[in-house]
Amino acid sequence: MDAGLATVLAATITGGLAVIGVLINKSRKENSMDHQVVLGMLKIVHRTQQRTEDKLDRVDERLSDHLEFHASGGMLDNERTVHKNGIEATG
Repeated sequence: MDAGLATVLAATITGGLAVIGVLINKSRKENSMDHQVVLGMLKIVHRTQQRTEDKLDRVDERLSDHLEFHASGGMLDNERTVHKNGIEATG
């Protein structure tokens, strides 16, 4: 093999490896950006879920208070009462 052909072959191999290296590096950057986007979305979902759980806790507390009110002799809208065993009785 003469020196000119060896030089061309060496340059071709080096150039090909450089292109492969650039493509690998580019895909790593895109992957990192994708992970950042997904992480941001997961944080939004987590905050929304937390707010929903807080609202459910408040509704649960209000419903429990309401049921306790009726169980302790509170009146229903139809002027019937609810006893602790849950049976309605006419007033």
